[in-house]
Parts: sequence; C-alpha cells; structure tokens
Amino acid sequence: MAAIRRQIEVMNTEEVRQRSLRLEEMASASRGAVSSSIIAGLIGSILTIAIFLIVQRNAAIKARQEWLRAGQLELADVIRGDKGVEQIGEEALAFLAAYLGFQAGALFKGDGGHFRRVATLGVPADGAMPRSFSLGDGLLGQVANSGAPMVINDLPDDYLTIGSAFGRSQPRHLVIAPTTADGLVNGVIELGFLDPVPARTLEFLAGSADSLGIALRSARFRTRLQDALEETQRQKAELQAQSEELRVSNEELEEQGRALKESQVRLEQQQVELEQTNSELEEQAQRLEMQRTLLEQSAASLESKAQELAQASQYKSDFLANMSHELRTPLNSLLILSKLLGDNADGNLSPDQVQFARTIQSSGNDLLMLINDILDLSKIEAGHVKIQSEPLALQRLVGDLRQIFAPVADQRGVELELVVRPGVPAAIETDRLRLEQVLRNLLSNAFKFTESGTVRLEIAPAGEGQVAFAVTDTGIGISPEQQEAIFGAFQQADSAISRKYGGTGLGLSISRELARLLGGTIALVSTVGKGSTFTLTLPEFYDAAAVVPAAALPTTPQTADAAAMTPDAPRLAPRRVSNAVADDRDRLDRSRRLLLVVEDDVPFAQIVRDLSQEMNFQCIVAGSAEEAIHLADLHRPSAIVLDLGLPDQSGLTVLDRLKHEDQTRHIPIHVISASDHAQTALALGAVGYHVKPIRREDLADVLGKLQDQLATRLRRVLIVEDDAVQRDAVSRLLWTGDVETVGVGTAAECLEKLDQQTFDCMVLDLTLPDRSGMELLEILSRNEEKSFPPVIVYTGHDLSAEEEQRLRRLSSSIIIKGAKSPERLLDEVTLFLHKVVSELPPEQQRMLQKARFRDAVLEGRRILIVEDDVRNVYSLSSVLEPRGAKIAIARNGREAIEALDASAAHAADAIDLVLMDVMMPVMDGLSAAREIRGDPRWKNLPIVMLTAKAMPDDQEKCLAAGANDYMAKPIDVDKLLSLVRVWMPR
Repeated sequence: MAAIRRQIEVMNTEEVRQRSLRLEEMASASRGAVSSSIIAGLIGSILTIAIFLIVQRNAAIKARQEWLRAGQLELADVIRGDKGVEQIGEEALAFLAAYLGFQAGALFKGDGGHFRRVATLGVPADGAMPRSFSLGDGLLGQVANSGAPMVINDLPDDYLTIGSAFGRSQPRHLVIAPTTADGLVNGVIELGFLDPVPARTLEFLAGSADSLGIALRSARFRTRLQDALEETQRQKAELQAQSEELRVSNEELEEQGRALKESQVRLEQQQVELEQTNSELEEQAQRLEMQRTLLEQSAASLESKAQELAQASQYKSDFLANMSHELRTPLNSLLILSKLLGDNADGNLSPDQVQFARTIQSSGNDLLMLINDILDLSKIEAGHVKIQSEPLALQRLVGDLRQIFAPVADQRGVELELVVRPGVPAAIETDRLRLEQVLRNLLSNAFKFTESGTVRLEIAPAGEGQVAFAVTDTGIGISPEQQEAIFGAFQQADSAISRKYGGTGLGLSISRELARLLGGTIALVSTVGKGSTFTLTLPEFYDAAAVVPAAALPTTPQTADAAAMTPDAPRLAPRRVSNAVADDRDRLDRSRRLLLVVEDDVPFAQIVRDLSQEMNFQCIVAGSAEEAIHLADLHRPSAIVLDLGLPDQSGLTVLDRLKHEDQTRHIPIHVISASDHAQTALALGAVGYHVKPIRREDLADVLGKLQDQLATRLRRVLIVEDDAVQRDAVSRLLWTGDVETVGVGTAAECLEKLDQQTFDCMVLDLTLPDRSGMELLEILSRNEEKSFPPVIVYTGHDLSAEEEQRLRRLSSSIIIKGAKSPERLLDEVTLFLHKVVSELPPEQQRMLQKARFRDAVLEGRRILIVEDDVRNVYSLSSVLEPRGAKIAIARNGREAIEALDASAAHAADAIDLVLMDVMMPVMDGLSAAREIRGDPRWKNLPIVMLTAKAMPDDQEKCLAAGANDYMAKPIDVDKLLSLVRVWMPR
C-alpha cells in the first residue's frame, strides 16, 4: 500500500509538472499572438503615414514649383517694357518685397567690374549704405566675384536699420544674391529679413537671376542707345546748321571776291601814295629817335638830381641827429646839476644862489625847446612824423586849454575866451597831440603879442564835414608884407634888432606843416594895431588819402576870405567814430569826492566812470601817463584807479611819481591791469591790485573800499616789537592827532589784536620771544578768511637774500622795506597810511625831507652807468649816489660787458641795473644791449637806454635790442629816478 501510495504521489507530482508546462506553453503562445497583432498594427500605421507623407511631399513640391513659376512670370511682367535701370530696380524690389516678404532691400548694377546702387527699399534716407563697390569688396564684392548667393543669419546690432513712421528696427537675416546675363554677374541684390529666410526664397532668386540680369542689361543697352540717338540727332541738327552757315558763307565769299577785285585797283593807287608816305615817316622816325635820346639824357639827369637830393636829405637828417646829440650831451649835465643845486638838499646855498641855479635850469629848458622845435621841423620835412588818429572830445580839448592858459591870462592881465559854437560835433577824429601843439602855439603867440584886451579861441562849423579853430587877439597885428613871410622858418612879425618880443620864429612853420599833415589849413587875417586871427580848419574825420603833399602847398598863407571862397574843398567820407570818454572835469564840485581813472581802453574807462558815478563819485578820465600826472597834480583827486598798460609809458612809473610827490603821495591808488605786477605795485604804495578781466561786482567792491578808506580819518598802526623802549620810541615817532598806535610784544598778542581790531599798517620786528616774525607772517598768510594789513619789516640787521625771498613768498600784500632809520620808517608808514605831508607836524615833515634823499629801493644797489661823456657820468652819479646807490662806470659797450663779467664772480659786486647810452665809441649801446641779452646770465638784467639823438624810431630800436625802457636826453631827474625805482629788481 505504501508503495502504491508512493507511486500515486509520484504520478500526481508528474501530473502537476506536466500541467504546469502546458500552462506555460499556452501563456507563451498567447503572448506571441498578442505581439504579432501589435507588430502588424504598427507596420500598418507606419505604411499609412509614409504613404501620406509621400503624397503631401509631392503636393508641396508641386505647389513650390507652381509658386516659383508664378513668381518668375510676374517678375518678368514687372520688368518687361521700355524702362530704365533705376525704374527696373525699384519695381523689381517692390515686387520681390511683396512676393518674398523681406523688409529692406538694395539693388546694385554692375558695369566693368564696378557696381553702383540703383534702387533701395525700406532703407531710411540717413542710412549709411554704400553707393558703390568693386569686385571683392566686402560681402557684396564676394558674391559678385563668386556668383553664388549668400545667407547671413543673426546679424550684429550695428547693421543698417529698417525705418518706418513708427520707428526703426534691425534685420536679423540677410540674403545677398547675384543677377546674371549670359553667365556673367551684372548685378547684386541684397535683402534684409526680420524672420528666417525660407529655402524657396533662395531658389526663387537663383531662378530669377537670369531674367533680372537680362532685364538690367537690356535697360542699360536701351539707355546707351537712347543717348546715342539723342547725340545723333544733336549732331544732325548741328550739321544742318553748319550747312546753312556754309551756304551763307559761300555767298558772302563770292560777294567779297567781287569787292576784292575792285579793292585791288584802289590798292595799286594807294601803294604809290604809301611809298611817298614811307619816305616821310622815315624822316620823322629819325627826328623821334633824336628826341628819345634827349629824353633819356634828361631822365638820367633827373635821376641823378633825385639821388643827390635824397643824399642831401640824408646828410641833413644825420647832421640834425648828430647836432642834437652834441647839444643835448652838455645840456643834460647842465639841467641835472642845476636841478640838484636848485633843490639845495644840504641847505648850504643862499636864496640868491638857489635862484641862480633855477635860472640856469630855466635857460637850459628854453634851449631844449629850441632844439626840439628844430628837430620837429626836420622830422616833418623828412616825412618822419606819423599821425595817430583817435576820437577827441572838443569839450575836453577846451577844458585842457583853459587849464593851461588861464594862469597865463591872469598873469598878463588879458581876458581869455574859449567858445564852442552850436552845430559843432561833440567829437572829431584827429591826432590829439598834434592838434593841441598847433593850438598851444597859436594861443602862446596871441598872448605874447597882446598886452591888453582879449585872446579868444572860437570853435565853429566850417562847411560840411569841417571844423574851424579861430584864435583871435587884440595885439600888435601883422602888416600885409609880413603876412607872406611869418610862416617861414625863423621869421617873426617883430624881427628888428631891438625887437621887443622873443622867440625862435619856428612855431608857425611847424604849425602850418602839422595842419597840412592833419588834412587841414591855416588862414590868417590881420590888421596892424588891431590884432590878428589865425584860423585852423580841419576835417571832422581824418583821412590820410586827403592830405595835401608838401610840394602842393602855396608858398604864402591863405587869407580867411580866400579860404572861405574855395569852392571844391575836399570832402572826406564820413566814418563811424566811437565818442571819447566824457567825464566831469568841466563841472567839478569841490565838496564831492573825485575819482581819477587812468585807462586807455575806452569801453572799460566808460564802465568805471558809470559805476563810480552811481556810487556818488565825480569822475575824470586820463588816457596816458603824462595826462594822468597832470590831472592828478591839477585836481588832487580823492582816489585813483590805474591801468599799467598805457600808450606813452608804464603805469608803474605813474604810480612811483605820484607816490614821490608831497602833493599826491597820500592819494590811494588801486591798480587794475591785464599784466600781473602786483608785488611791485604794492611795494610802490598801491592800496590794492586786480588782474583784468575784472567782474563788475569786484569793481564795485574796489570802489566801495576806496570810499570806506576815504571816510575813515583815524589811522591805526600795530607795532609788534619785543623791546618796550623801542616799541615806545616807534610809537612816539609815528603818532599824530589822527594816527593811533597800538604796541604788542609777542606774536600771540599780535594775533589777538588782529582778531579784535582792524589796522591800516603793521610794523614788525622779526625777533619775538614766543616765535619769529617769519613764523608769524606764515600764520597770517594761511588765514584766508581775514586779510592782514600791509607789513613793514623793521629790523636792526640786514636781511639775506634767502630771508627776503622767503618773506616775499608769504603774500603779495606784504611790503618789505628793511628800514634801518626812523626817517625811512616814518616815510614808509605815512606812504601806506596815505597821509597828506602838509598836514604832518613840522618835525615829521623835516624827517620826511631828510629821508627823501635816501631811497630804500636804491640803498646799497649797484648801478652800472655806461657813458663816454665824463660830464654825464658825473651828473648821473650826483643824482644816484646821494640816494644810497653804488655806481660802477664803463666808457663804452665793450667795457660794460667786461664789467658785468667781472661782477659775476663776486655776489657782493653783482650789478642790479644798467643805464646805457646809445652813441659811444668802440661798441654802441644797441650792440652792447644785444650782446648782453645773448648771455643767459643777464637775461633778466634791467637795462634803461639813454640817448641824446631823439630821432624817429629810437625807442623801437632800443626795445628791439633788448632794453627794458628808454629815456631821451636831457634827463629829467624825477623821471629817471622813477624809471630806476620801477625797474630795480626787488
């Protein structure tokens, strides 16, 4: 049983295994059937899709071919017809834009390897597109060279933009394709797309290249054919016209042939007559040749005479120049030494001796005037006088003449009348100095020959464009026979041996020549015993072209009646003239403050005048240095605004001269100049300095400070000195009723006082207990919020060059004098306090007078005098040595250079300034100045030239040779000292 059961279990187990196998086979068969079904379905789907794609592709190809054929046909219709290249290009681009969908395009037509632009589409007018290119130039040239189209994607941002009314954009894709004709590239088309370029676009362009290229070539051929047809028609018309002209010419030639035959007969008759005439002409030619020879001989003689005349004129000029030198050289010594004697500096001369010296000086000045008159006349005759035309206010001219001649009239007991008639212009254009010279001479003569009665100057209109200046006197008069001679040189109305009236007789000769140079005339009307009238007639506007040559002047003067009857007086073309600066000199009120403006720039002078009048100043204006000094001495203004660049001399000289005159040294002077000489100007006594251009606000501030200074009568001086005894001595020295002194002994006290009070001047000792004066000045110079007063360094020891240079670098407001005596300290303090000398106590006035002969600027300075005349050397030394200068002497230019070389070896002997004569033996002054300037060691050495020649262009020659300044002999001592002080290195 057990075996049967085991057998049954085995059978059951086998049965189960067999059944499992059959189940697995059935599952596998089932999976295979499902997989087969799925694969069969997928294959069917793929076949269906493939058949669909093939059908769709065939349809797309057919549609694209239809699109290409339709586009090419439409393009052919567009470019068909009798059209030009530009028209075909524009219409083709328009069609292609619509058909291909691009936004911008350009078409270039080629001819002989060069392509030019013929049409554009969608490109702004200001687009930077090339007008032409050649084979190989850029992408266009590359496509033209290769013949293959090009597609460029993702264009950079700097490509040409596409524009419309709503804005601009840049294409993102670019197509460049050629156009061809018979296989040759004859055009290039460039298209810009915003969207990617379809492939059919390139296929369309490739298929249309031949048709578009042929159309362009045909258009070019048609253009050439049209041009040739037009040229042929034009030539045909010209040929027809020429044919007609030839026909007319033939008819005229036939007529002329008949006329020639008739003329031939007449010519044969004339030939006989001409033979007779030729013989007569030969005789006349011989006579003319003889006359021409005589004329050539006469011309040669005249040329020789002209050369002799020019040589004689040169001899005369040289003679006058040499005579001037020889006369001025002794006269220079005479004037200088007589002035030194008249000044009586040591007080050892009696009043009579002083008067004798002044008489000698006066006689020397009279002799100088005679020399100047002779030279003036020679300059005029030689043509060396140049007229400097400028606007001149007639009221100002009258005011100046009144100031000059009113004292003369009072002295002689003669009435002076100056009248300006209605209708006279406010200003004329002429040479002011020359006109004043003529009028001064006429008025001087009128006073000289008038013992009682009236001298009258009347300015009136004298016809259109002219003004008459009539000088009338009630003097002795001039007889008719003398009226013809008095205008000659050295001729006078009173010319007897026992004559009563003096003079050289040159004044009227010079006046007549100057009147001619000014474009006018002088007329005379006179009755013996009743007086004379000299009438100067000038044009309102000077015109050099209207000046009458000297040879054309009449030998005798015109009478007034004759002058009035001259019918055709030259009329000058009017020109615009800027009016001269009108000021307050004719209506001055002594109770109001007066401002003197020294300025040659008319617009700026007007600005200062207007602003000063707004600030309740009276204002007078001077345009030159001499006029400024004259007006300052005459009117004593309350304050002065000074320019340095004046036409006749530097404003620094004006500043120095005013500050060395007792009558004017107290006047506050503020300098406004285009050049920066602040340190020198402040050292000379200026209250302030501004460099042009200056704003109106700053100018108003300058005038306001001048007003404040004038309103303050009390002056305050701060004395910084550690020694109580010396501090008290300085205080007593400077004290007056309107000067308050405040003394301190330390730098700390000084700073405290400056913070609390305002001072007009500060006297400083460099040795202080708590810190040095140098350190104190450095502290003050760093304080930009508050300015400090002018400083006078008063010390007991000499300053070294390094110490002085260090002090000067601290501030331009510091004035360094290095004073060593109470007199000089008083002189400097009163200068910067602007004290009136006459108002000082007598003792202080005596101290100032003593200090005046020891000049701080000249103290210890070495001056080289280069002069061959021992008298001039002695005179100049007598002027400079008493004022503290050390003198070195050289006899000529070569010795001067040797003296400079010798002084360079020793610093103590260094030359500070050179006074150089011009005319010297061995080496003249001009050559010496050039050689000195050629040496770098003497590049900045001041050189002042002195000359007695005084001929034209002397000043220009001296400055061109390297001189800093120039002065003519005889030397004016005051002017010489001013020049030396101005140019002395500081």
